[in-house]
Amino acid sequence: MFSAAQMHSSVPNNSGKTRFSIDFRTVNVDDVEARRGAPNVDSACTGTTMGDYLRGADLTHLPEKYFEMYETQPPIARPEEFEAATKA
Repeated sequence: MFSAAQMHSSVPNNSGKTRFSIDFRTVNVDDVEARRGAPNVDSACTGTTMGDYLRGADLTHLPEKYFEMYETQPPIARPEEFEAATKA
């Protein structure tokens, strides 16, 4: 398990066979609301997939108020910005 903010990739598929990959992402709604997480220091991604997240207990989507703030605000890029955001 690792943070999605850390660099990761897969290895080339040279087998000649189709390879399937499934990943599961989990979030803590308190961390989402506080914008708490690993600093995003090496990615230029925009937007979010949080609108696709489902709660395991009842398969309801994460409330829009949470993922909207990730669509409209740039990711935290430097550790000092992360520290300031978590103290707010």
